[in-house]
Amino acid sequence: MHKLEIVEWLGDKHSYKPPTKELAEEQREALKKALHSVDEAVPLENEPESATDTPPAFVLSMTVSGGTYVRSIVHDLAHAVGSAGHVVTLTRSRQGQFSLDEGKDDELGCVPWSVIEKATENVGETDEDGWTDWERAVFDHLEVIENK
Repeated sequence: MHKLEIVEWLGDKHSYKPPTKELAEEQREALKKALHSVDEAVPLENEPESATDTPPAFVLSMTVSGGTYVRSIVHDLAHAVGSAGHVVTLTRSRQGQFSLDEGKDDELGCVPWSVIEKATENVGETDEDGWTDWERAVFDHLEVIENK
């Protein structure tokens, strides 16, 4: 991992809620045993205080290399502080040289959503080369990769 940063602490001021489905006693015991086998320091009697409590939430920004399992990092972070955690939303802002941003340096920006949205409403006129605005935007962002 190259970078891990807490961007925003939401505390309990968010709309994410813990699961409300109750486990059967047999499932609860199996889960306790599974969690205990992961870390002997976790006592078997750990139970959530209340299913109605709003768990804290925060926004992380990570810069990681290919093959990194972001959800596993979040799980490990929560486990390290004696808790449970999971990813509610995940936005990959860059993959390789492709970026959600307009692109800078060695990045290729994605076709802006506004271009696609406009094309769904009205394809538009063609330019002197016979291309519509959305086609031109796609081709401006296109990279041809040749197998050697």
